Amino acid sequence: MLALVFAPFNLMLLSLVAIVPLLWSLEETNGKQAFVRGYVFGLVFGLINLIWLQQFVAKWTSSWWMGAIPWIIVCVLFAIYFGLFAIGASRAWAKGWYWAVPLIWAGVEFSRSIVPYIYFPWSQLGTSLHKLPILLQPAWWGGIYLLGAFIVLFNVSVALLFARLEVKRFRPYLLCTLLFIGGSIVSYSYDPAADTKWLVAGQPGVDLAFGDETVRSVELAKKVPEVMQLGAATKRDLIVLPEHLAEGFDGEAPVGPFEWVYDVPFVVGVQRNTKDGAYQSLYGWDGEWKFADKLRLVIFGEYVPFRDRLEWYVKSFDLPPGDMRFADKITTLEVAGLKVGGLVCFEGLFEEVARKHASNGAHLLALSSMDDWYQGTNAIEALKAGAVLRAVENRLPLVKSSPLGPSFVVDWRGNIQSITRVGKTEIARAEVKIGPSFVSPLRHVFPWICLVVWAFSLFWLKRNGARH
Repeated sequence: MLALVFAPFNLMLLSLVAIVPLLWSLEETNGKQAFVRGYVFGLVFGLINLIWLQQFVAKWTSSWWMGAIPWIIVCVLFAIYFGLFAIGASRAWAKGWYWAVPLIWAGVEFSRSIVPYIYFPWSQLGTSLHKLPILLQPAWWGGIYLLGAFIVLFNVSVALLFARLEVKRFRPYLLCTLLFIGGSIVSYSYDPAADTKWLVAGQPGVDLAFGDETVRSVELAKKVPEVMQLGAATKRDLIVLPEHLAEGFDGEAPVGPFEWVYDVPFVVGVQRNTKDGAYQSLYGWDGEWKFADKLRLVIFGEYVPFRDRLEWYVKSFDLPPGDMRFADKITTLEVAGLKVGGLVCFEGLFEEVARKHASNGAHLLALSSMDDWYQGTNAIEALKAGAVLRAVENRLPLVKSSPLGPSFVVDWRGNIQSITRVGKTEIARAEVKIGPSFVSPLRHVFPWICLVVWAFSLFWLKRNGARH
Protein backbone atom coordinates (compact mmCIF):
# COMPACT_ATOMS: atom_id res chain seq x y z
CA MET A 1 0.00 0.00 0.00
CA LEU A 2 2.78 2.45 0.87
CA ALA A 3 4.57 1.72 -2.41
CA LEU A 4 1.40 2.64 -4.30
CA VAL A 5 1.51 6.10 -2.72
CA PHE A 6 4.64 7.07 -4.67
CA ALA A 7 5.51 7.21 -8.37
CA PRO A 8 4.76 5.67 -10.76
CA PHE A 9 1.39 4.87 -9.11
CA ASN A 10 0.83 8.20 -7.29
CA LEU A 11 -2.18 7.11 -5.23
CA MET A 12 -1.28 9.93 -2.86
CA LEU A 13 -4.20 9.89 -0.43
CA LEU A 14 -3.55 6.22 0.25
CA SER A 15 -0.68 7.46 2.44
CA LEU A 16 -3.28 8.44 5.05
CA VAL A 17 -4.08 4.76 5.71
CA ALA A 18 -1.12 2.83 4.25
CA ILE A 19 0.59 2.35 7.62
CA VAL A 20 -2.56 1.24 9.48
CA PRO A 21 -2.06 -2.50 8.74
CA LEU A 22 1.51 -2.31 10.05
CA LEU A 23 0.30 -0.69 13.28
CA TRP A 24 -2.34 -3.37 13.76
CA SER A 25 0.23 -6.10 13.15
CA LEU A 26 2.45 -4.74 15.94
CA GLU A 27 -0.10 -5.24 18.70
CA GLU A 28 0.91 -7.85 21.29
CA THR A 29 4.40 -8.32 19.80
CA ASN A 30 7.77 -8.44 21.48
CA GLY A 31 10.80 -6.54 20.17
CA LYS A 32 12.02 -9.30 17.85
CA GLN A 33 8.59 -9.92 16.35
CA ALA A 34 8.03 -6.19 15.82
CA PHE A 35 11.41 -5.81 14.11
CA VAL A 36 10.72 -8.71 11.73
CA ARG A 37 7.30 -7.34 10.75
CA GLY A 38 8.65 -3.84 10.26
CA TYR A 39 11.62 -5.20 8.31
CA VAL A 40 9.42 -7.16 5.92
CA PHE A 41 7.23 -4.08 5.49
CA GLY A 42 10.28 -1.95 4.64
CA LEU A 43 11.84 -4.56 2.36
CA VAL A 44 8.73 -4.99 0.21
CA PHE A 45 8.25 -1.22 0.08
CA GLY A 46 11.88 -0.68 -0.89
CA LEU A 47 11.99 -3.35 -3.60
CA ILE A 48 9.06 -1.62 -5.32
CA ASN A 49 9.82 2.01 -4.58
CA LEU A 50 13.58 1.89 -5.21
CA ILE A 51 13.38 -0.08 -8.47
CA TRP A 52 14.82 3.01 -10.18
CA LEU A 53 18.20 2.03 -8.73
CA GLN A 54 18.23 -1.26 -10.63
CA GLN A 55 17.01 0.41 -13.82
CA PHE A 56 19.59 3.18 -13.85
CA VAL A 57 22.59 0.99 -12.91
CA ALA A 58 21.53 -1.64 -15.48
CA LYS A 59 21.47 1.06 -18.17
CA TRP A 60 24.83 2.35 -16.97
CA THR A 61 26.52 -1.08 -16.97
CA SER A 62 24.44 -2.73 -19.73
CA SER A 63 23.79 -5.61 -17.34
CA TRP A 64 20.52 -6.45 -15.57
CA TRP A 65 22.43 -8.43 -12.92
CA MET A 66 24.90 -5.64 -12.21
CA GLY A 67 21.91 -3.36 -11.73
CA ALA A 68 20.28 -5.80 -9.33
CA ILE A 69 23.28 -5.95 -6.96
CA PRO A 70 23.12 -2.37 -5.57
CA TRP A 71 19.30 -2.39 -5.69
CA ILE A 72 19.05 -5.46 -3.47
CA ILE A 73 21.84 -4.36 -1.12
CA VAL A 74 20.27 -0.93 -0.62
CA CYS A 75 16.80 -2.41 -0.04
CA VAL A 76 18.14 -4.93 2.50
CA LEU A 77 19.80 -2.10 4.45
CA PHE A 78 16.93 0.38 3.92
CA ALA A 79 14.46 -2.05 5.53
CA ILE A 80 16.41 -1.94 8.82
CA TYR A 81 15.04 1.55 9.47
CA PHE A 82 11.47 0.25 9.25
CA GLY A 83 12.31 -2.61 11.59
CA LEU A 84 13.66 -0.14 14.15
CA PHE A 85 10.56 2.02 13.73
CA ALA A 86 8.40 -1.02 14.40
CA ILE A 87 10.19 -1.82 17.67
CA GLY A 88 9.67 1.70 18.99
CA ALA A 89 6.08 1.89 17.72
CA SER A 90 5.13 -1.46 19.25
CA ARG A 91 6.43 -0.41 22.67
CA ALA A 92 4.73 2.98 22.53
CA TRP A 93 1.49 1.28 21.45
CA ALA A 94 1.70 -1.20 24.31
CA LYS A 95 2.07 1.70 26.74
CA GLY A 96 -0.88 3.52 25.21
CA TRP A 97 1.44 6.28 24.07
CA TYR A 98 -0.16 6.52 20.64
CA TRP A 99 0.99 10.13 20.32
CA ALA A 100 4.60 8.92 20.22
CA VAL A 101 4.18 6.81 17.05
CA PRO A 102 4.22 9.78 14.59
CA LEU A 103 7.25 11.21 16.38
CA ILE A 104 9.07 7.87 16.17
CA TRP A 105 8.41 7.71 12.43
CA ALA A 106 9.76 11.25 11.99
CA GLY A 107 12.80 10.41 14.12
CA VAL A 108 13.61 7.42 11.90
CA GLU A 109 13.27 9.50 8.72
CA PHE A 110 15.49 12.19 10.21
CA SER A 111 18.15 9.69 11.26
CA ARG A 112 18.48 8.16 7.80
CA SER A 113 18.82 11.64 6.31
CA ILE A 114 21.74 12.76 8.48
CA VAL A 115 23.98 9.71 9.02
CA PRO A 116 27.35 10.85 7.60
CA TYR A 117 28.44 9.38 4.26
CA ILE A 118 25.41 7.06 3.88
CA TYR A 119 22.59 9.60 4.25
CA PHE A 120 19.52 8.41 2.36
CA PRO A 121 16.61 10.92 2.30
CA TRP A 122 14.72 9.16 -0.51
CA SER A 123 11.02 8.32 -0.26
CA GLN A 124 10.23 10.44 2.77
CA LEU A 125 6.56 10.11 3.58
CA GLY A 126 5.80 13.84 3.31
CA THR A 127 6.78 13.90 -0.37
CA SER A 128 3.85 11.60 -1.17
CA LEU A 129 1.51 14.64 -1.03
CA HIS A 130 3.60 16.89 -3.26
CA LYS A 131 0.79 17.29 -5.79
CA LEU A 132 -1.60 18.51 -3.08
CA PRO A 133 -0.07 21.81 -1.89
CA ILE A 134 -3.08 22.62 0.29
CA LEU A 135 -2.06 19.71 2.56
CA LEU A 136 1.70 20.40 2.46
CA GLN A 137 1.80 23.43 4.71
CA PRO A 138 2.78 21.63 7.97
CA ALA A 139 6.17 21.39 6.25
CA TRP A 140 6.41 25.19 6.65
CA TRP A 141 5.88 24.87 10.41
CA GLY A 142 8.25 21.99 11.16
CA GLY A 143 9.80 20.76 7.91
CA ILE A 144 9.15 17.57 6.00
CA TYR A 145 9.52 15.60 9.23
CA LEU A 146 6.48 17.31 10.78
CA LEU A 147 4.54 16.69 7.57
CA GLY A 148 5.44 13.00 7.74
CA ALA A 149 4.43 12.91 11.40
CA PHE A 150 1.06 14.44 10.48
CA ILE A 151 0.46 11.70 7.90
CA VAL A 152 1.33 9.02 10.46
CA LEU A 153 -0.94 10.75 12.99
CA PHE A 154 -3.79 10.34 10.51
CA ASN A 155 -2.90 6.64 10.23
CA VAL A 156 -2.85 6.33 14.03
CA SER A 157 -6.30 7.97 14.24
CA VAL A 158 -7.71 5.50 11.71
CA ALA A 159 -6.13 2.55 13.52
CA LEU A 160 -7.60 3.71 16.84
CA LEU A 161 -11.02 4.31 15.27
CA PHE A 162 -11.28 0.67 14.23
CA ALA A 163 -9.77 -0.49 17.51
CA ARG A 164 -12.94 0.74 19.23
CA LEU A 165 -11.03 2.76 21.77
CA GLU A 166 -12.99 4.70 24.38
CA VAL A 167 -14.21 7.97 22.86
CA LYS A 168 -12.47 10.12 25.46
CA ARG A 169 -9.12 8.49 24.58
CA PHE A 170 -9.62 8.61 20.84
CA ARG A 171 -11.03 12.15 20.62
CA PRO A 172 -7.70 14.05 21.12
CA TYR A 173 -6.10 12.27 18.16
CA LEU A 174 -9.04 13.01 15.90
CA LEU A 175 -9.11 16.66 16.96
CA CYS A 176 -5.36 17.01 16.47
CA THR A 177 -5.65 15.52 12.97
CA LEU A 178 -8.43 17.94 12.07
CA LEU A 179 -6.41 20.87 13.44
CA PHE A 180 -3.49 19.92 11.21
CA ILE A 181 -5.73 19.82 8.15
CA GLY A 182 -7.44 23.10 9.03
CA GLY A 183 -4.14 24.78 9.84
CA SER A 184 -2.69 23.66 6.51
CA ILE A 185 -5.65 25.16 4.64
CA VAL A 186 -5.30 28.46 6.54
CA SER A 187 -1.55 28.58 5.92
CA TYR A 188 -2.07 27.90 2.23
CA SER A 189 -4.54 30.80 2.08
CA TYR A 190 -2.09 33.22 3.70
CA ASP A 191 -0.93 35.62 1.00
CA PRO A 192 1.34 38.46 2.21
CA ALA A 193 2.34 41.35 0.02
CA ALA A 194 5.74 40.91 -1.62
CA ASP A 195 7.77 41.94 -4.64
CA THR A 196 7.68 39.72 -7.71
CA LYS A 197 10.37 38.54 -10.12
CA TRP A 198 10.33 36.63 -13.39
CA LEU A 199 12.34 33.43 -12.94
CA VAL A 200 13.41 31.12 -15.76
CA ALA A 201 14.50 27.48 -15.77
CA GLY A 202 16.54 26.71 -18.88
CA GLN A 203 16.50 23.20 -20.37
CA PRO A 204 18.93 22.44 -23.25
CA GLY A 205 17.34 19.07 -24.06
CA VAL A 206 20.75 17.34 -24.30
CA ASP A 207 21.47 14.01 -22.58
CA LEU A 208 24.56 14.53 -20.40
CA ALA A 209 24.60 11.04 -18.88
CA PHE A 210 24.68 8.69 -21.85
CA GLY A 211 25.78 8.89 -25.47
CA ASP A 212 28.83 9.98 -27.44
CA GLU A 213 30.79 12.82 -25.81
CA THR A 214 31.70 14.44 -29.13
CA VAL A 215 28.08 14.55 -30.26
CA ARG A 216 27.10 15.91 -26.85
CA SER A 217 29.60 18.79 -27.13
CA VAL A 218 28.28 19.72 -30.57
CA GLU A 219 24.71 19.74 -29.24
CA LEU A 220 25.64 21.83 -26.19
CA ALA A 221 27.43 24.37 -28.39
CA LYS A 222 24.13 24.96 -30.16
CA LYS A 223 21.53 24.38 -27.45
CA VAL A 224 22.94 26.26 -24.43
CA PRO A 225 23.06 29.71 -26.13
CA GLU A 226 19.69 28.94 -27.70
CA VAL A 227 17.98 28.13 -24.41
CA MET A 228 19.50 31.21 -22.76
CA GLN A 229 17.97 33.41 -25.45
CA LEU A 230 14.54 31.80 -25.41
CA GLY A 231 12.03 34.34 -24.18
CA ALA A 232 14.48 37.22 -24.76
CA ALA A 233 11.60 39.51 -25.69
CA THR A 234 9.91 38.87 -22.33
CA LYS A 235 10.74 39.85 -18.78
CA ARG A 236 13.51 37.71 -17.22
CA ASP A 237 15.19 38.58 -13.93
CA LEU A 238 17.22 35.39 -13.42
CA ILE A 239 17.92 32.24 -15.44
CA VAL A 240 18.80 28.92 -13.79
CA LEU A 241 20.78 26.46 -15.92
CA PRO A 242 21.57 22.76 -15.30
CA GLU A 243 24.60 21.14 -13.73
CA HIS A 244 27.59 19.75 -15.68
CA LEU A 245 27.47 22.23 -18.56
CA ALA A 246 30.98 23.58 -17.95
CA GLU A 247 34.15 23.38 -15.87
CA GLY A 248 35.74 26.10 -13.78
CA PHE A 249 39.33 26.51 -12.66
CA ASP A 250 39.90 28.29 -9.36
CA GLY A 251 38.30 31.74 -9.65
CA GLU A 252 38.20 31.91 -13.44
CA ALA A 253 35.06 31.94 -15.60
CA PRO A 254 33.72 28.43 -16.30
CA VAL A 255 34.43 27.00 -19.74
CA GLY A 256 32.19 24.80 -21.90
CA PRO A 257 31.82 23.90 -25.59
CA PHE A 258 29.70 27.04 -26.16
CA GLU A 259 29.68 30.81 -25.72
CA TRP A 260 27.87 32.27 -22.70
CA VAL A 261 25.07 34.74 -23.36
CA TYR A 262 25.60 37.65 -20.99
CA ASP A 263 22.30 39.52 -21.35
CA VAL A 264 20.50 38.31 -18.18
CA PRO A 265 21.91 37.28 -14.76
CA PHE A 266 22.11 33.50 -14.46
CA VAL A 267 23.32 30.64 -12.27
CA VAL A 268 24.69 27.30 -13.47
CA GLY A 269 26.09 24.08 -11.98
CA VAL A 270 29.84 23.73 -12.65
CA GLN A 271 32.66 21.38 -11.69
CA ARG A 272 35.21 23.65 -10.02
CA ASN A 273 38.77 22.36 -10.17
CA THR A 274 41.43 23.53 -7.72
CA LYS A 275 44.92 22.43 -6.76
CA ASP A 276 43.39 20.72 -3.70
CA GLY A 277 40.75 18.81 -5.63
CA ALA A 278 37.44 19.18 -7.48
CA TYR A 279 34.14 20.54 -6.18
CA GLN A 280 30.62 20.55 -7.55
CA SER A 281 29.57 24.19 -7.39
CA LEU A 282 26.88 26.67 -8.31
CA TYR A 283 28.28 29.59 -10.28
CA GLY A 284 26.43 32.89 -10.63
CA TRP A 285 26.95 35.75 -13.09
CA ASP A 286 25.61 39.30 -12.80
CA GLY A 287 28.51 41.19 -14.36
CA GLU A 288 31.05 39.15 -12.47
CA TRP A 289 31.42 35.46 -11.62
CA LYS A 290 30.96 34.05 -8.12
CA PHE A 291 30.49 30.52 -6.79
CA ALA A 292 29.30 28.39 -3.86
CA ASP A 293 30.43 24.78 -3.38
CA LYS A 294 28.19 21.74 -2.86
CA LEU A 295 27.91 20.26 0.62
CA ARG A 296 26.03 16.97 0.02
CA LEU A 297 27.74 14.76 -2.56
CA VAL A 298 26.23 11.72 -4.27
CA ILE A 299 27.44 8.45 -2.76
CA PHE A 300 29.18 6.23 -5.38
CA GLY A 301 28.72 9.02 -7.95
CA GLU A 302 30.85 11.83 -6.55
CA TYR A 303 32.59 9.93 -3.78
CA VAL A 304 33.04 6.31 -2.72
CA PRO A 305 33.11 5.55 1.03
CA PHE A 306 35.80 3.02 2.00
CA ARG A 307 37.24 3.36 -1.49
CA ASP A 308 40.41 1.39 -0.65
CA ARG A 309 38.37 -1.62 0.48
CA LEU A 310 35.96 -1.49 -2.45
CA GLU A 311 38.48 -1.46 -5.27
CA TRP A 312 36.72 -4.35 -7.06
CA TYR A 313 33.41 -2.48 -6.87
CA VAL A 314 34.91 0.73 -8.25
CA LYS A 315 36.41 -1.12 -11.21
CA SER A 316 33.26 -3.15 -11.91
CA PHE A 317 31.06 -0.06 -12.18
CA ASP A 318 33.57 2.23 -13.85
CA LEU A 319 33.26 4.71 -11.00
CA PRO A 320 35.29 7.96 -10.88
CA PRO A 321 38.92 7.28 -9.96
CA GLY A 322 38.90 9.93 -7.22
CA ASP A 323 36.50 11.55 -4.78
CA MET A 324 35.21 15.09 -5.07
CA ARG A 325 35.54 17.42 -2.10
CA PHE A 326 32.78 18.47 0.29
CA ALA A 327 32.18 22.17 0.88
CA ASP A 328 33.30 23.52 4.25
CA LYS A 329 30.03 25.44 4.71
CA ILE A 330 26.77 26.38 2.98
CA THR A 331 27.18 29.64 1.05
CA THR A 332 24.25 31.66 -0.26
CA LEU A 333 25.10 33.55 -3.47
CA GLU A 334 24.03 37.11 -4.18
CA VAL A 335 23.24 37.53 -7.87
CA ALA A 336 21.81 40.76 -9.29
CA GLY A 337 20.58 41.84 -5.87
CA LEU A 338 18.90 38.50 -5.17
CA LYS A 339 20.10 36.12 -2.49
CA VAL A 340 20.08 32.74 -4.22
CA GLY A 341 20.12 29.56 -2.17
CA GLY A 342 21.93 27.10 -4.41
CA LEU A 343 21.03 23.41 -4.35
CA VAL A 344 23.13 21.27 -6.66
CA CYS A 345 21.39 18.08 -7.86
CA PHE A 346 21.13 15.63 -4.92
CA GLU A 347 21.01 18.54 -2.43
CA GLY A 348 17.39 19.11 -3.42
CA LEU A 349 16.50 16.15 -1.16
CA PHE A 350 18.09 17.64 1.97
CA GLU A 351 15.88 19.71 4.23
CA GLU A 352 18.75 21.14 6.26
CA VAL A 353 20.68 22.53 3.26
CA ALA A 354 17.73 24.59 2.02
CA ARG A 355 16.93 25.58 5.63
CA LYS A 356 20.43 27.03 6.05
CA HIS A 357 19.99 29.11 2.88
CA ALA A 358 16.67 30.37 4.21
CA SER A 359 18.33 31.27 7.51
CA ASN A 360 20.93 33.19 5.47
CA GLY A 361 18.10 35.35 4.09
CA ALA A 362 17.68 33.71 0.66
CA HIS A 363 15.03 35.20 -1.64
CA LEU A 364 14.72 32.03 -3.74
CA LEU A 365 16.14 28.53 -4.15
CA ALA A 366 17.91 27.51 -7.37
CA LEU A 367 18.22 23.76 -7.99
CA SER A 368 20.75 23.07 -10.73
CA SER A 369 20.62 19.35 -11.49
CA MET A 370 21.66 16.63 -13.90
CA ASP A 371 18.97 13.94 -13.59
CA ASP A 372 19.64 12.34 -16.95
CA TRP A 373 20.83 9.12 -15.29
CA TYR A 374 17.30 8.47 -14.02
CA GLN A 375 15.21 9.24 -17.10
CA GLY A 376 12.42 6.71 -17.52
CA THR A 377 12.39 5.76 -13.82
CA ASN A 378 10.34 6.84 -10.81
CA ALA A 379 13.40 8.64 -9.39
CA ILE A 380 12.57 11.64 -11.60
CA GLU A 381 9.25 12.09 -9.79
CA ALA A 382 10.94 11.64 -6.39
CA LEU A 383 13.43 14.43 -7.18
CA LYS A 384 10.59 16.64 -8.37
CA ALA A 385 8.65 16.01 -5.15
CA GLY A 386 11.69 16.89 -3.04
CA ALA A 387 12.03 20.22 -4.85
CA VAL A 388 8.38 21.09 -4.18
CA LEU A 389 8.83 20.37 -0.46
CA ARG A 390 11.92 22.59 -0.25
CA ALA A 391 9.85 25.50 -1.59
CA VAL A 392 7.02 24.93 0.90
CA GLU A 393 9.30 24.41 3.91
CA ASN A 394 11.06 27.72 3.39
CA ARG A 395 8.21 29.75 1.89
CA LEU A 396 10.52 30.49 -1.03
CA PRO A 397 10.04 30.07 -4.78
CA LEU A 398 12.26 27.39 -6.30
CA VAL A 399 13.60 27.04 -9.83
CA LYS A 400 14.78 23.59 -10.93
CA SER A 401 16.78 23.16 -14.14
CA SER A 402 17.78 19.82 -15.65
CA PRO A 403 19.36 19.03 -19.06
CA LEU A 404 16.50 16.74 -20.16
CA GLY A 405 13.86 17.84 -17.69
CA PRO A 406 11.43 18.28 -16.33
CA SER A 407 12.54 21.81 -15.43
CA PHE A 408 10.09 24.01 -13.56
CA VAL A 409 9.30 27.01 -11.37
CA VAL A 410 7.51 26.43 -8.02
CA ASP A 411 5.94 29.17 -5.95
CA TRP A 412 6.33 29.36 -2.16
CA ARG A 413 3.07 27.47 -1.59
CA GLY A 414 4.25 24.46 -3.59
CA ASN A 415 2.34 25.15 -6.83
CA ILE A 416 4.28 24.41 -10.02
CA GLN A 417 3.73 27.57 -12.08
CA SER A 418 5.52 26.50 -15.25
CA ILE A 419 7.12 23.23 -16.37
CA THR A 420 8.92 21.99 -19.49
CA ARG A 421 8.37 18.88 -21.58
CA VAL A 422 10.99 16.17 -21.11
CA GLY A 423 13.73 16.07 -23.74
CA LYS A 424 12.84 19.41 -25.38
CA THR A 425 14.90 22.58 -25.70
CA GLU A 426 12.59 24.80 -23.68
CA ILE A 427 12.30 27.19 -20.78
CA ALA A 428 9.88 27.29 -17.86
CA ARG A 429 9.12 30.92 -16.98
CA ALA A 430 6.90 32.34 -14.25
CA GLU A 431 6.37 35.46 -12.17
CA VAL A 432 6.57 34.58 -8.47
CA LYS A 433 6.62 36.45 -5.18
CA ILE A 434 10.06 37.13 -3.79
CA GLY A 435 10.63 37.99 -0.17
CA PRO A 436 13.08 37.41 2.64
CA SER A 437 12.58 33.95 4.06
CA PHE A 438 11.39 33.09 7.55
CA VAL A 439 12.41 29.81 9.15
CA SER A 440 10.08 28.57 11.85
CA PRO A 441 12.00 27.95 15.11
CA LEU A 442 10.21 24.61 15.33
CA ARG A 443 12.12 23.42 12.26
CA HIS A 444 15.40 23.56 14.14
CA VAL A 445 14.26 21.48 17.11
CA PHE A 446 11.44 19.20 15.93
CA PRO A 447 13.64 16.56 14.19
CA TRP A 448 15.85 16.26 17.28
CA ILE A 449 12.84 15.91 19.55
CA CYS A 450 11.63 13.06 17.34
CA LEU A 451 15.06 11.43 17.40
CA VAL A 452 15.05 11.52 21.21
CA VAL A 453 11.53 10.03 21.38
CA TRP A 454 12.60 7.21 19.05
CA ALA A 455 15.72 6.46 21.11
CA PHE A 456 13.61 6.60 24.28
CA SER A 457 11.18 4.05 22.84
CA LEU A 458 14.01 1.70 21.84
CA PHE A 459 15.96 1.70 25.08
CA TRP A 460 14.16 3.19 28.08
CA LEU A 461 10.68 1.73 27.50
CA LYS A 462 12.08 -1.79 27.34
CA ARG A 463 13.73 -1.42 30.74
CA ASN A 464 10.67 0.11 32.33
CA GLY A 465 7.97 -2.42 31.77
CA ALA A 466 6.55 -1.96 28.29
CA ARG A 467 4.05 -4.76 27.72
CA HIS A 468 5.14 -7.14 24.89
